[in-house]
Amino acid sequence: MIGKFVPPMLRTTGGAGMSEAVVHLLCGLNGAGKTTYARHLAAQLPAVRFGLDEWMLRLYPYRYDTVEYAEQVEVCKELIWQTAVQVLHTGSDVVLDWNQWSRARRSDWHVRAAEAGFRARLHYIRVPVETAVARAEARSVEGGPAAHVLDGAAVRHLASIFEPPTADEGLPVIVIDG
Repeated sequence: MIGKFVPPMLRTTGGAGMSEAVVHLLCGLNGAGKTTYARHLAAQLPAVRFGLDEWMLRLYPYRYDTVEYAEQVEVCKELIWQTAVQVLHTGSDVVLDWNQWSRARRSDWHVRAAEAGFRARLHYIRVPVETAVARAEARSVEGGPAAHVLDGAAVRHLASIFEPPTADEGLPVIVIDG
């Protein structure tokens, strides 16, 4: 007779039933260097990085500013999240490599992580707008399948709606000056 399987206990910090595994969130201007930082962070921790741009560009042929993209991006995030939760349950950290550009988005992902039993940490890659513009334009010239093409006008527009994180959001923030 085969006995009932009892899964091993997740590593915990002993506080509020949270696992030691952490959900790392990113925010910063488009072109700030979030993906470069996310790759470095994932290698250093170690963690599993989930790059939304890479998934979307492989699955769908849409630009980030189209209706079709907006319809599919939430589906893709949900698929990534379901996979990330499985990774988190192994005790490994995950890096959600997409921009948590607004207070509302950061709150949503902070809550989602907590509801799944994990802590979230925000990494804010802070750069001047003109640095972000130069980096985005250079990336557009270099090309490659892993990022959306953005010109200076697009970066400046997106910078105008970006909400820098504040201490009252209840989320630990690591500021990286790039």
